[in-house]
Amino acid sequence: MVSRFLSLVTVVFGVLLLTFLLIHLVPGDPVEVMLGESASTADREALRADLGLNQPLISQFGNYLGKLAHGDFGNSIHSKQPIIELIKTRYPATLKLAFLALLIGLSIGIPLGIYAALKANHWQDFVVTIVSVRFSAMPAFWLGPMLMLVFAVWLGWLPVSGMESRTSIILPAIALGFGLSAILTRMTRTSLLEVLNEDFIRTARAKGLSEKTVIIRHALRAALLPIITIVGLQMGSLLAGTVITETIFSWDGIGRLLVESIEKRDYPVTQACVLVVALSYVLVNLFTDVLYKFADPRMRFN
Repeated sequence: MVSRFLSLVTVVFGVLLLTFLLIHLVPGDPVEVMLGESASTADREALRADLGLNQPLISQFGNYLGKLAHGDFGNSIHSKQPIIELIKTRYPATLKLAFLALLIGLSIGIPLGIYAALKANHWQDFVVTIVSVRFSAMPAFWLGPMLMLVFAVWLGWLPVSGMESRTSIILPAIALGFGLSAILTRMTRTSLLEVLNEDFIRTARAKGLSEKTVIIRHALRAALLPIITIVGLQMGSLLAGTVITETIFSWDGIGRLLVESIEKRDYPVTQACVLVVALSYVLVNLFTDVLYKFADPRMRFN
């Protein structure tokens, strides 16, 4: 457990360092963005000194880590608001969107994967496989506008974008959940097919257990490890990869905040967003490791 914790700390530090270097090496000056091209050199230098941007990069990074160690994310360069307040406002929206997308993916992907495995090499299996491949190949920047066009513009059933209505979350959640369901369908099918020919499945059937009991209580449980792995990775990706979807649907989450901060060269906000996303990914992976031990008792001693 200690080694896992140390590896997590190492990963987070590496993400912080890489993010810091990349956003400072990207062309563009936040001072020019804030003051405009007509500002005088004296005004620019004064603002740069006030923001601490005139210091060497190593000093800026050291100051950032020092503040971070005390739980201080700093203030936004543009709005002057405490970054922790921005995170508290935006992150719950991303969590809500990610969990609803995960629920959609699980409710579609696992049943379809089980059905495809039971109908292996039949036409039903081929149809499910083709549909899942099609959906997994649809990028969010294409699927999102298509959903908006059909359900919001043509049919008028749902809002186009924003967060004003309770139903505003449906389209972005579907855009994310469909891609996840396609991946889960194929993984569930593959894992289940590997298990269905095992001796313990034949033994369970020989005992007279119903097919439903054999599939749910025995086969699916034995096939859970790869499925848990995919769910864990995809949940981390949902928390980190909602940037495009949130931007398309004007969903005020952490992903959209990250895009806005990059456009404005708001270094502290960008670093804080990346840190939150990295921590989310790391914690999801840690939770996935814990689920392994519940899914497979043999791993509890590893």
